[in-house]
Amino acid sequence: MVVSYAGKLTATKVKVLGTDVYLFQDYPSIRSIWKEQQLASPMAAYVYTLKYLCGQDAKSLAAYRADDSGPFPKPYPGTNIAPQNRVDYITHAGLLKGLTGRGLGPTTRRLSGSLDAAFEPNLYCDDEWTQMPDLLKFFQRRLGTSIMRSLFGPTLLTLHPSFVDDFWEYERDVPRFAWGLPSFIIPRAYRNRGRLIKHLKSWYAHARSQFTESNIDGDGDGDRLWGSEFMRNRQRDLLGVEGQNDESLAAADLGLIWASVSNIVPSATFSTFHIFAEPGLLPRVRSVLDSHRSTTSPSGFNIDSLTKDPLLLSIYAETLRMYVKTYFVACSPHKDISLGNWQLPKGKVALVNSGISHMDQNIWNTKDGEYPVHRFWPDRFITYVHDPASGPIKPAMRPGAQDTTTEKVQDDKGTFCLDGLQGLWIPYGGGHAICPGRFLAKIAIILSAALIADRYDIELLEDLPKVNPAKFGLGSLKPGAAIPFRIRRRNLGTKE
Repeated sequence: MVVSYAGKLTATKVKVLGTDVYLFQDYPSIRSIWKEQQLASPMAAYVYTLKYLCGQDAKSLAAYRADDSGPFPKPYPGTNIAPQNRVDYITHAGLLKGLTGRGLGPTTRRLSGSLDAAFEPNLYCDDEWTQMPDLLKFFQRRLGTSIMRSLFGPTLLTLHPSFVDDFWEYERDVPRFAWGLPSFIIPRAYRNRGRLIKHLKSWYAHARSQFTESNIDGDGDGDRLWGSEFMRNRQRDLLGVEGQNDESLAAADLGLIWASVSNIVPSATFSTFHIFAEPGLLPRVRSVLDSHRSTTSPSGFNIDSLTKDPLLLSIYAETLRMYVKTYFVACSPHKDISLGNWQLPKGKVALVNSGISHMDQNIWNTKDGEYPVHRFWPDRFITYVHDPASGPIKPAMRPGAQDTTTEKVQDDKGTFCLDGLQGLWIPYGGGHAICPGRFLAKIAIILSAALIADRYDIELLEDLPKVNPAKFGLGSLKPGAAIPFRIRRRNLGTKE
């Protein structure tokens, strides 16, 4: 059933694996979804992901299905879930503590050090090119592994050296898991997923047998066995939920690794590709990088100032606008919810697709067609005082602009801001359910691209291939074919 008004398609009712789902794309409804606390729980997405993508069994999933208490410290009125079984709040609180605020600093330092080693400046000779088969695989091996180490520590990968390769094989199969294909159709994919679960359980057993408080680093967060306080607390809290065991926890952790890595790596790949491919962009990037150097950071950059640079932020935001095509899920377990002109029935699922909003040519600024929405424009998110036609929204759409976000970064060369883009630029969702990992993702994408641009020369051997549509709705898309390139150490003496 298609729902529309004013001649525009805005909401569609469809069935997904037997469940009624309402698709919303009009901006007033999206903003209403972000603001409504009754829609803040991602539990519908958790259940779907854990069941289909991660293989958690029905008995363990029962705790997730039963929890209608919400993600906030205070349960929704009318719920009667024991505190230790509030898996929604337990999961959300753990993610917030581990990936934002105090928990973000130690993880960032570990990631910075790991990326410094992964993109070691003397990795390639400066007088000859090394040909590489695929830019995405280059990032999978280096950035993906660095993120795993920063969150989960080195022991998991030391115990199971095949884990990274097995994970990327699993990641390629995720769309088929998402379609609900059974094991007799994709037996190899199920065997590989089972192998990853087995690796995680083996890691748990080893870490428990070896861990003592003395293993914790001086910062009070990291340790070699569990990796972070986040993971230590996750063991304690999730295993305390009724019906959970090592098997179900490993399935949940596989989902966490997938969410942490699978979207960041292709986004960093696309960002780096465009830095080297867009005419005149690489010299600009290298120029601003010189202003963010630090002798105290493992990576050689001041992470705080690097991730506030208007040009680097705009490249990052434009990358996510172009390549993040994901569905965000909302559901109200207790009552019907009014969403502007629409009503979401109690217990029904609402979906918002970022890809549709990110490609709305009626709102995004294209400089009178010079930079259409399907083309990468590194300055799309920068406004310049001397250029009234700059900025992400079409000038004609700015009077009475809708909402103002909190992120605004300015320097002498322009201002990065997301004003008026609530409900339009939504790579992480929005409102109460916005992705807690967005800060780590931004750091990883900007820092890895910065290290490549600063330390290496890259020659792209082919144009960017069309994206692979298989992951549409599941996060960042991937290139549909390999991106061959040549790389050499940058000769810093030339400052080219």
